[in-house]
Amino acid sequence: MAGTLTVIKVNGNTNFQHLKVNIAPFKQYILVSGLFYPDDHNNNQLSGSFDKYVQSYVKKIIQSQKGNDFIIYDVNILAGTITKTEYFANSSPKKSTITFDKVINSDYVRANNSIRFENNSKKIISKTDVYKLIEDIGTNNPNTLQEVHVFSHAYWNGPILVNTDSGGGDCDMRKADFTSGTINATNFKNAFTSSGFMKIWGCSFPVATNALFSKFRNNKQYSTTKTIPDSTIFSFVPNTFYYHPSGSLPVDLTPQINGILGTTYKVNDSIKLTFLEIKKILAYNYLSVYAGVIAKKIGIKVISALPATYANIDPTFHIAPSTMANVTFYKKHLDIKIEDGNYGVYDESTVQSLEAI
Repeated sequence: MAGTLTVIKVNGNTNFQHLKVNIAPFKQYILVSGLFYPDDHNNNQLSGSFDKYVQSYVKKIIQSQKGNDFIIYDVNILAGTITKTEYFANSSPKKSTITFDKVINSDYVRANNSIRFENNSKKIISKTDVYKLIEDIGTNNPNTLQEVHVFSHAYWNGPILVNTDSGGGDCDMRKADFTSGTINATNFKNAFTSSGFMKIWGCSFPVATNALFSKFRNNKQYSTTKTIPDSTIFSFVPNTFYYHPSGSLPVDLTPQINGILGTTYKVNDSIKLTFLEIKKILAYNYLSVYAGVIAKKIGIKVISALPATYANIDPTFHIAPSTMANVTFYKKHLDIKIEDGNYGVYDESTVQSLEAI
């Protein structure tokens, strides 16, 4: 609650009538910890969650909000708990918890050479619970949600909370959630303060997209320091746009170019692209990832890995130095703002700017 309260009477005494009391707004925070789900990196065993990042960030919020009233929601998918802690300037915190089913290793099954969560008989915390939490704030306490953080594995399509297949029983956050009617866009947006934001901690690293960007960056016309005119021609000899992954057959990258520019290049063609066309390709990728879709469809600020970059899962959770060349590309040549940890900013003004390219 925030705004101005008009006092009519106090304990029957009307001497205070029409006294106006300003009520300072409180801030709310939602912190979500995804899972280290079974995969090749952990011998196909569920191996914990990202909760340590949540707890570290809780301490950061408490320090920054000292002397204020505020609320933190700790969404722990592994433990199956959503804990709401209300902090007060002049009294002890008040805590309440909603309980769901825990996630355990036997909930995962192997099918088609992959392992996915498939125990649909359980009521675990999923994306719908996270979205509902945001929408309820937008309905009941609008303009109070300061930050939403999702600590998890992620990719271009969104944060991977549990690792489910798309379709029925899907628990993972996906960009289609914002175009299919899953989200109430008005309530979602109304939840946030004017400076509020959502941050996706994790990767956005399509390997083939990174390979394509590297072809652009390795061209002699490219520069990390100089402004490149849009009319500059980048020439590529035949077969430049083959990507050779280790141990696999070459991958033809020209469909990525043709699909965005409407061209009909073949990989064995001599290809000429203007820098404006290359910028269109980067802009398309920015607008097409999970964070870009939220910024466009909802109109809030999202901080997330830029296309073809990934995060190191270490104490800093920063974007890996090995993909910083793509961060520089976006920052220097598309004017993308970069936040702490070298994550990119996705917001309405940037979306509008890139759509105009």
